[in-house]
Amino acid sequence: MKTYLSLGSNLGDREGHLRAAIERLAAPDLRVLRTSPVYETEPVDYTHQGWFLNLVVEAETDLFPMQLLARIGKIERALGRVRTVAKGPRTIDIDILL
Repeated sequence: MKTYLSLGSNLGDREGHLRAAIERLAAPDLRVLRTSPVYETEPVDYTHQGWFLNLVVEAETDLFPMQLLARIGKIERALGRVRTVAKGPRTIDIDILL
C-alpha cells in the first residue's frame, strides 16, 4: 500500500536528521519511492523555538498502520526525539499523512 509521511526537524543538524530518518525508513517492507523538496516553516502554536525543515516521503509498504506507527516511533527515539513540551522542539518528527 502507498503511504505518505511528513518529516520535520528543528534541532541540531536539521538536514542530517531528515536524511537519517529517510535512511532508517527504507527497509524490505517499506520502500521509499520519492521525497519532496525540503522547505522551511515557522513553528505554530509553540512559537518560542527554531524554524523547521520539512519534507514529505512517498513510500510503498507492507506494514499495517499500527506497525508503521511503531516503526516511526523507534526511528524518532533512535534519532534523539524526546517529548517534553507539546509541539515543542524536536530532532525529528515523523507523521503519517495518508
